[in-house]
Amino acid sequence: MSPRPIVPPHLPPPSLLLVDDDPVPRETLSTLLMGEGFHVVSAATGEEAERLLRAAAPPFDLVITDLVMPGKSGMDVLRCALNTNPSCTVLLLTGFGSVREATEAMELGAFDFVTKPMQIDQFRNTLRRLMERRALAHERDELREKVKVLTERAERLETTLGRMEILANQIAPISGSQEKPDPLADLERLGALKAKGMLTDEEFEQGKKNLLARWLA
Repeated sequence: MSPRPIVPPHLPPPSLLLVDDDPVPRETLSTLLMGEGFHVVSAATGEEAERLLRAAAPPFDLVITDLVMPGKSGMDVLRCALNTNPSCTVLLLTGFGSVREATEAMELGAFDFVTKPMQIDQFRNTLRRLMERRALAHERDELREKVKVLTERAERLETTLGRMEILANQIAPISGSQEKPDPLADLERLGALKAKGMLTDEEFEQGKKNLLARWLA
């Protein structure tokens, strides 16, 4: 029984930029990643990777890059990826002699690094951890957005209640007064509040309904 793909079939494939100057591992990894449900774009140099990163719209979700390459290095690709999309997740491929540089890259924001020659099972496990972290980050962002929406609604409600309280104080008859309600005077006071921007159109209409109910009481 083949293992389940890292990206579930019902989800849209994450966009992934694969960067390696060696064509053999680049093509091998590209085939593997597409089989795992990723939409893969390949680059043979750091310079090409930076051009693709800057031109991508929407930006890439993930970048897997070799650390040591002629010209622009994996560190350059990492910086460019995070500059163009701060939420981009970057995974580094490195030889044993470059572990120190890979550790420095993680301090700059890389998710993790995989040493070459890599074990496929280890690579898949790293990808699964990577996708799990992205899923948690997505849930966190959704919760933050929901909290923001609820907070804004609560603030609008509080503002409306405050305005209605002002309205009640402005048009309510004097406590203990035996005078009959003056519909025109009450309506004028209501209109004055709206003219001052203290009432919205909806609140103004509701105020008129409240006045009518009081007059008919």
